[in-house]
Amino acid sequence: MGMNVWVVGASNVDVIAKCRDKVIAADSNIGTVEKAAGGVGRNIASALRAMGFDVSFLTAIADDEYGHLIASGLKEEGIKLCSEMLSGPDDRTGVYCCIFDNDGTLVCAVNDMKINEHISASLVLKHKDALIFSDYVIIDANLPIETIKAIASLDVKLVADCVSTVKALNLSDVLENIFLLKANFFEACVLAEVQGVEPDEEGLQTIMEALVAKGLRRAIISLGGKGAFCYEVSGTGTRGYESPVIDGLEVVSTNGCGDVLLAGFLRTLADGLPMEDAMDYGQMASGINARSMVAVSPELSYELVKKRMEK
Repeated sequence: MGMNVWVVGASNVDVIAKCRDKVIAADSNIGTVEKAAGGVGRNIASALRAMGFDVSFLTAIADDEYGHLIASGLKEEGIKLCSEMLSGPDDRTGVYCCIFDNDGTLVCAVNDMKINEHISASLVLKHKDALIFSDYVIIDANLPIETIKAIASLDVKLVADCVSTVKALNLSDVLENIFLLKANFFEACVLAEVQGVEPDEEGLQTIMEALVAKGLRRAIISLGGKGAFCYEVSGTGTRGYESPVIDGLEVVSTNGCGDVLLAGFLRTLADGLPMEDAMDYGQMASGINARSMVAVSPELSYELVKKRMEK
């Protein structure tokens, strides 16, 4: 395919706990605990690689056990790591600790991501020429605001992931510069400054109109078990499309599924298919990924997505 993308964002190690039965709060639950490379930026980079893109990744990791785990994993996947390991006395690779219910639903999570402060505007701009000549630049909202603004000022096709309702606000001032935004329903509400709406047709229309008024021309809004919605502003106006969850979905974990949805959407767009097809392909990729405990399933590929779509 030969499409080159740059991802600038967070990487960390996921410590993933899944309860055998329905979670009991304030008690010790029987289940499984696994450890794997993760982080929104890293997950997106991995998913894009699985979708067939050539991926360069700029992140912040420390010269410690978890940093080496992430670096070796990226090498195995064929992702170019464009960062040097940090070795300051307070530097430690990020950790994301999450607990899932027995049905794969996230119960709660704690993240330690201070190291991302090292992904500065000056560091990113050292790679300015490579960023400008890439087909897409994907960022996550874990980045410092000044870094986000520096990237948004470049002449690039910018894709942004909100990460969380708190981090989403880091993107507020650059919405006009974003080619594609990926948000969940609550993150979209925060950016749209809309309150008291439901994730139904009327609520999504309200959010879409508010985001378009802020200059955001294209977005994916994930709706959890209800599927996902996307919209696009073109010369003929604004059109929206809602894609349901894949029937008969076997959910082991929802970890990383939003990142895979984004990657599948971008690959389908890159193949010249319309937004509606991109949304359905992204949903299929996300559904395949939900069968794995790790953030990006080892079986994920664009060829598999296409094969499932043909069925």
